[in-house]
Amino acid sequence: MNKISLLYIEDDKDIQEIYLDLINEEVDRVHLAHDGEEGYALYLNIKPDIILLDINMPKVDGLSLAKKIREADSKVKIIITTAYGEQDKLLQAIELYLIKYILKPIDPKILKEALLKAKSEVLASREDEVASEKIFSLDEEHIWNFDTEKLYENSIEVKLTKNERRLLKLLSTNENKVFTFFEIFDYISYEDFDKSYDAGQVRALVKLLRKKIPKESVLNIYGEGYRFNPLKEHSSGASRIV
Repeated sequence: MNKISLLYIEDDKDIQEIYLDLINEEVDRVHLAHDGEEGYALYLNIKPDIILLDINMPKVDGLSLAKKIREADSKVKIIITTAYGEQDKLLQAIELYLIKYILKPIDPKILKEALLKAKSEVLASREDEVASEKIFSLDEEHIWNFDTEKLYENSIEVKLTKNERRLLKLLSTNENKVFTFFEIFDYISYEDFDKSYDAGQVRALVKLLRKKIPKESVLNIYGEGYRFNPLKEHSSGASRIV
């Protein structure tokens, strides 16, 4: 959750080496590239949290690379270094929503401040994303993430079939609602227009799902259907969303 990755793109390997120790103190993983093309390929592969790059690089210059990345990615934090202070390049850089535009020779204090600012923004963004997610605790071991449609047991993802995932998604849209057999069947078989209603298929699917989650997480309401029943807080009686 809190690990930070950084992609450092600099064609001068000696300069890279100088600042690696400082960078490694602030982030968990550093990936190195030495020209714009290599840097872009690495960016696509690893999707880092922070990019530190020089403007003057072979093949693809830093500003062009940063612009290309920014057009598709508004979240990655970008720090640009340059040996030159041209006004036109600075103005172009401002439009890229940078963390910092650092002139060479790089002042280690300024670089560290930029890295700390980038880290802070990354972590704050992650906290906002987690806070906005709807995540249910089914018991002490099982977690269901409604937004990502993923089930975890002791932090390890449990593989669900398409219909198991759709069933759990439907039930967890409203834990106070009893979904009828027909509602469930209609939801999971919406792609099969010619499929005839069969309550037995719903019962069989629930049985399969209960092998992967706590059995009491899906309650059978006799004569009606099924209701989602995540872990309850003893103090408030409300579903525990973590």
